[in-house]
Amino acid sequence: MDRCQTILQHLRPLHYLQRSGCSANGSLNLTKITLLLHPRQSEKQQFYDFVKDDPLFEPQFDLSIYEQRKLALKRLVKICKAGFISVKDFKTDPHRIFLAHELGSLMDFSMATLMTVQFNLFGGTVINLGTEKHHGEFLNLIDSCEAIGCFALTELGYGNNAVEMETTATYNREDDTFIINSPSNLSHKYWITNSAVNAKFSVIFARLIIDGKNYGVHGFLARIRDNNHNPCEGVTIIDMGEKMGCNGVDNGRLAFDNIVVSREALLDSTSSVSKSGVFTSNIEKKRNRFLKIADQLLSGRICIASMALSCVKLGELIAVRYASSRLCVGKTGKSDTPIMDYQLQQNQLIPLIAETYALTFALSYVKQNYYDVNIGNYRNDEDASMWLVILCCSIKPAIGWHAERVASICRERCGGQGYLAENRFGGAIGGSHAAITAEGDNSVLMQKVSKELLGLVKKGKYSFNAPSYYSTNDIVDIEYLLNLFVIREKRLLMELGSQLQEQTSTMGLFEAWMKHQSDNIQDLAKAFADKICFQQFKENLDKSDSSVAPLLTKVLALYGWKTIEKNLSWYLINEILTPTEGKTVISNVQLLVKELAPNALDLVEAYGFPDHVIQAPIALENSYIID
Repeated sequence: MDRCQTILQHLRPLHYLQRSGCSANGSLNLTKITLLLHPRQSEKQQFYDFVKDDPLFEPQFDLSIYEQRKLALKRLVKICKAGFISVKDFKTDPHRIFLAHELGSLMDFSMATLMTVQFNLFGGTVINLGTEKHHGEFLNLIDSCEAIGCFALTELGYGNNAVEMETTATYNREDDTFIINSPSNLSHKYWITNSAVNAKFSVIFARLIIDGKNYGVHGFLARIRDNNHNPCEGVTIIDMGEKMGCNGVDNGRLAFDNIVVSREALLDSTSSVSKSGVFTSNIEKKRNRFLKIADQLLSGRICIASMALSCVKLGELIAVRYASSRLCVGKTGKSDTPIMDYQLQQNQLIPLIAETYALTFALSYVKQNYYDVNIGNYRNDEDASMWLVILCCSIKPAIGWHAERVASICRERCGGQGYLAENRFGGAIGGSHAAITAEGDNSVLMQKVSKELLGLVKKGKYSFNAPSYYSTNDIVDIEYLLNLFVIREKRLLMELGSQLQEQTSTMGLFEAWMKHQSDNIQDLAKAFADKICFQQFKENLDKSDSSVAPLLTKVLALYGWKTIEKNLSWYLINEILTPTEGKTVISNVQLLVKELAPNALDLVEAYGFPDHVIQAPIALENSYIID
């Protein structure tokens, strides 16, 4: 008890935090910001009410890997049976899919990972690539988790080149079946979530072979475990074991030794095989058939981004709450000053919050584009579809990298308390590292972004809309900041295109792209993502309530200046900014951080998380009192 009292002396009570939707001094309506960040508040509240006071969703520690997996699955099943997500949402309201991932990750990142495979990769592929014979009651079984499945695409030897996978599905006319085979160790399906323990079914991707001819990669719905949950004949399942995080996820390795599946196992919405062995497809080229199959990875990237960004917000809220209550040495030599008052704490945390706001608005934009392309007004629009690909391939890396920085920095800024598992940063770090490589390695995805941007420019389909706008020396001159973002993207794009053209003529495109232009490729893609974030924040700022617009303008300006500061050497070398202007960039960041510091707590409270979802003791009032 003496130790507890000592700790309490160094914490300021959290009862000063207002739960009424107003800021600490009552001058700011936080609900206005919350609704701007997260419009679907009623659905969120339903979820928060659902998990409240349920022991299943309370934090549990010191669990074996077996217990972690069992707990993650049990949580998922309960959420699914409550109807918070359905695979059918892909055809009616995909925003519900993304929201379920956003909310689920707050409680358990492993559980949300199982969710994204069950509903997006497995279920989403069945509903989008399958036909009525694959749907019907089976979709209901997916929704209830009675038919748990996995997504067997990645092979050990073909992680980023799945189109060249070795697994084959050979049609056998004699008994009207396909024979699926893994011909080598490199063809084993690798990192397959849900497969080690949970899955009874799998969508298996394989090269479709008829009479020795390869018709490209297709998906097959197959059973991998029988009714007794034993591997089916010819199926080998290897548990990949413990990982550095997310150990509630049962990743496995799959191999197939000439397993036999019916012809109806082929997911045939775009391609089919007749009983006589005639192949037909409404997609002419093999590569385009593969790209159609890979479409489910786009929504998967949005799901991963949604999960990671929720953890980001939770981490920032925990860190700022703790920093606002943790008392340390002040002018008097006494422990009477919250560490949030220190410039060190402010400089580390507040720019992260500004970036999180920008990423939130950008992710909402990507989600809406997904809706528009798949069930909205831009169905069958090739240009809109390509824009969606670029957006998905940029937002997942941007958020994944940000999540890793936030988790590490917030942990550090909470000192030793941040190192305790109960304060949730360990799980956030593990989740962020999963997000960096799940559904595509971030840096590889950024190559895709730059490649497609160059393609759009070549076709005359990409406009920069860069205004000729010069600074008014106003620290919140948003138009000037936007101009600096656009200039950087445009210059990087033009320079990359020019250098590639010159080098390709002497060494070929592959050599130039992979061995000489890697840094420029990454810089361009990041500049594009930064610009999208800034633009979307600006658009939301323009429609924000007048009572919160001044504060959000400063947040946007801080995001802008901080991003320019990160790339200041580029702006100086390319003479976009003078050395004097460069010094101003640094001073603007410092000044905006200082001006926003009194509202740091307001900005993270606007994320709208109730205490029973936050769960970290250092962010909760009286958490250290022992009866």
